[in-house]
Amino acid sequence: MKHTLLFLGVAMSSALFAQEPTKAALFPCGTSPEMHPRTIEYLTANGAAKPNVSDTLWVGLQIHLLAKDDGTSRFAAERLLDAFCGLNADYAKAGIQFYFKYDWNLIDSTAWWSHDTISFGRDMMFANDVPDATNCYFVSDPAGNCGYNLPYASVAMAFGCSGKNDHTWAHEMGHQYGLPHPFRGWEGNAYNFNNPTPTQVYYDYTHFHASPDSVNAPLDTALVEFLDGSNCTTAADYVCDTDPDYLATRWQCDAQGNSTVKQKDPAGNEFFSDGTLFMSYANDACQNRFSDQQIGIVRDRLLNVVPQVLAPSRPASPIAGLPTLVSPLNGQITPNQGSQLRWTTLPGASGYVVQASRFANFFFIELNEATRDTTFTFQQLTPNQTYYWRVKPFNTVDGCASYTASGSFKTVLAVSTTEPGGGALRLYPTLSEPGETLWLEFDDQRSVSTVQLSAFDALGRLIWQQRTDAPQGTLSIDLPEAANKSGVYRLTVQSPTYTRTFSFVRQNAP
Repeated sequence: MKHTLLFLGVAMSSALFAQEPTKAALFPCGTSPEMHPRTIEYLTANGAAKPNVSDTLWVGLQIHLLAKDDGTSRFAAERLLDAFCGLNADYAKAGIQFYFKYDWNLIDSTAWWSHDTISFGRDMMFANDVPDATNCYFVSDPAGNCGYNLPYASVAMAFGCSGKNDHTWAHEMGHQYGLPHPFRGWEGNAYNFNNPTPTQVYYDYTHFHASPDSVNAPLDTALVEFLDGSNCTTAADYVCDTDPDYLATRWQCDAQGNSTVKQKDPAGNEFFSDGTLFMSYANDACQNRFSDQQIGIVRDRLLNVVPQVLAPSRPASPIAGLPTLVSPLNGQITPNQGSQLRWTTLPGASGYVVQASRFANFFFIELNEATRDTTFTFQQLTPNQTYYWRVKPFNTVDGCASYTASGSFKTVLAVSTTEPGGGALRLYPTLSEPGETLWLEFDDQRSVSTVQLSAFDALGRLIWQQRTDAPQGTLSIDLPEAANKSGVYRLTVQSPTYTRTFSFVRQNAP
């Protein structure tokens, strides 16, 4: 099942993250060594010419956020915006920036949310890709990889590899626009310094041809690049300003950004791999750039192969400033049901992430919601509990804004005792305007001859009390003037067999 919404309503706690594979448990990349013909054409025509990055190319994205069949365990909006901010930072020096071209597509499919094979992910892409944007799918497990790209389709990303300091998205987008690994051909091959380095390696690129096919395990050959660059135009990635690299598993770098693993080319010349390249398998802390030729390949692909994904001009301005929290603030008492968070509109923002936590440092986040509105209403909160909340604005080009300073509120103390086997009893509405009638709904099992109703203000003072017959149905309650001012109140329903306490709020319409 799928549904489209720009700003998803997903309350997600930190505990849910344990359901997704960690980065350490996933292979860096599932994209094969397939070489795009256009990449070879560009390099043949332009050689080592420095690309022109004086203008900014605005690339439209279609984001697909996968959840389980029941809509749970979706990638949180906050995490997507952090990854989006990082993606734009990684491509800034290339004169390339990304924006949300369409509403985020929310897809509820456990089978796609965690899929075992690339071919199953291919089916997901064929079913959901849009033709005039770059499609990116955020899933819990993309076939055991941090991510992969299909040259005739799109990009799949793992939740666990899409953090604010990860560069996997930049890596997979590089594949999307024609960049191979600098160690092309070594995918699936283990380098061993103690063995003679071959002049060519064989690799499998099942599912990764320029167009879909079903040939099983087709093999191809890649030349191994020499340190002196003598065969750089025909070996490995065909890119001459990326040095030789034979490391096809995740690796750490030294203080200079080079691998700690020494390698030797087929002539016996020793070297260390460059970990600063986003297209390498170096750890994220090592990576910080695309080479000039890599930038040229990507810009050529965007301008001359897929220009339909580009915007004619900047789609929006970056976020400036922050909204102001309106209420509740300063430990204000609020009801357990129907509490409403309110903040001001920020010009230029198209949405907001609102978070709430019982910890002032937001260590454990109980609400992590994105919305177009400047309000959020809770269905249910824990009684007698202090909550902290904050808001982060964003728009189609900018996910980098910070959060506001936090506000705080405290829920009322609600006590409930029920005789075993008792039925339902409900008060509504819990949020109403002063003077509005309240309704108390009894069910047949709970009906008794009389009940005592008592209303208290936020300080616990009794402001109204009445004994009345309890119907087998609904009882209307019209409270006196003392309970018809804006504020938080409690209503107690007491009978010989049970006591129930409800919280409700009187609030003037804005």
